Amino acid sequence: MARRERPLDPAAGPLESFAHDLRALRMSAGEPTYRQLAQLAGYSASTLSEAASGVRLPTLSVTLAFVGACDGDTGEWERRWKEVHDAVQAAEDAEDAAPDPEEDDAGGEAVVKREILRPEVPKEPAPEPVPREFHSIVIGPAATGGRTRRNAAAITAACLLAAGLFVVGLSVGGRDGGHMNMGGCPMPAKNPKFTATAYGDGAHVRSGAALDRPEVATYPAGCVIAFTGFCIGAKVTDRTAGIPDSRWFVLPDGRVVASAVVHGNPPAHLAPTGCAGALPAPKRLTLKAIGAPSRDPRVVLTAAGPDLQIVGFAAYYAADPGSPELRLWHQIGLTGDAASGLSVTWRPDRLPAPVHPGDRVPVAAVACFGGGAPGEAAAVASLRLPGPHDAASLASPSPTVDASAREAACKYPSAS
Repeated sequence: MARRERPLDPAAGPLESFAHDLRALRMSAGEPTYRQLAQLAGYSASTLSEAASGVRLPTLSVTLAFVGACDGDTGEWERRWKEVHDAVQAAEDAEDAAPDPEEDDAGGEAVVKREILRPEVPKEPAPEPVPREFHSIVIGPAATGGRTRRNAAAITAACLLAAGLFVVGLSVGGRDGGHMNMGGCPMPAKNPKFTATAYGDGAHVRSGAALDRPEVATYPAGCVIAFTGFCIGAKVTDRTAGIPDSRWFVLPDGRVVASAVVHGNPPAHLAPTGCAGALPAPKRLTLKAIGAPSRDPRVVLTAAGPDLQIVGFAAYYAADPGSPELRLWHQIGLTGDAASGLSVTWRPDRLPAPVHPGDRVPVAAVACFGGGAPGEAAAVASLRLPGPHDAASLASPSPTVDASAREAACKYPSAS
């Protein structure tokens, strides 16, 4: 039986109020366990539990991962986090400015300060010791505006130093997947297939494509990381968009980083490869539609098939009432919730240019690796919407799905 969390008083201050509302968000999401949240958020169950303890303010990236895993509004919570952070910082500054507790000007009595809870970075398990060996002295990146720039190997050290843009650092190597400079970023790899940038609390390097695989290193936010390919592994919630992503980016030594914790994508033509802990990419799926006779043309679209983790759905219709002839593919849902049967509920009567009962509309289901990354498995069919006396019907689905339908179904939420 899970241990009960200590009670929180939302009126006790900004920290307890913040934690109280995080708990309420988890309740509204169906009260998943912290272990279940960890599978989506990309952080350990203990880190997520501590975030809602009210003892200290969690980091922003932990907060957004918690909120995203609970289907909350990450934009609103980011604003809320900044407000609480500022309040805690102001209290800390006030404490620092207080007089010495051992000497009071009025009567020489001891003054007892109220303890101020300060935001701290939740402690993660320390990586195993990494044997390092010193290599040559190299020119490493200096921080500019809080971001780390990539090394420019073609520019001589003398020019860099004269320009004042770089500083000298030592390159070190170890078991974490290549060489790192003193700033903790990986040294540039030869002929990478693509690169991505770490953000938030950094990119955690793991020995295999799952959150339960050992974490062997962390590259700080701002590091540009080179990858040789990507594989399919366990789903992790994208920290920016709050959607599932099953891609794991492969480092030159075979270690991996979850796509969900870096900004950047493989080129569209690149196919998934193998890696430690890789899962097979789905090759086929079936599409079904359910809609009972009703004046309300509500339809439940469901996809099923081996190895499916994430599915995007799209429909072909006109979104502008003034241009009914301009029909395009539009995303109507993207889900990785296997418990619900990888389904979405579509309400065509709520569109700007509504589709009416009895009309036929092409619909598609596509296996996605993450936002903006369609896979091979897909199906498209003509859907007859339910009417007052007729149930929804779906023509025989075809596995031939054009590129625009695939792109729409797996569209990244922030894309236009």
